Amino acid sequence: MRVIAKGRKQKGWSIEKNCTGYGNGLGGCGALLLVEQDDIYETRASYQGETDHCRTFKCPECGVETDFKDGEIPGAIWDKTRKK
Repeated sequence: MRVIAKGRKQKGWSIEKNCTGYGNGLGGCGALLLVEQDDIYETRASYQGETDHCRTFKCPECGVETDFKDGEIPGAIWDKTRKK
């Protein structure tokens, strides 16, 4: 196999995401970020006695947290995220 065009350095799984503040009151700055698996952590939100377990990242530009939507993170990565 030959490399036609070199890619970026990769440390495990990553995804490009915009800072939106989704799940945290919105208000993100819109920055496009390369979110790596080590940037993702578990957060929890409780509503009427129910607790949701979310996977979240914090924008380095504005400090706003954005949650991932269901299905955006592979199960193996979901299980490896650290608790905040």
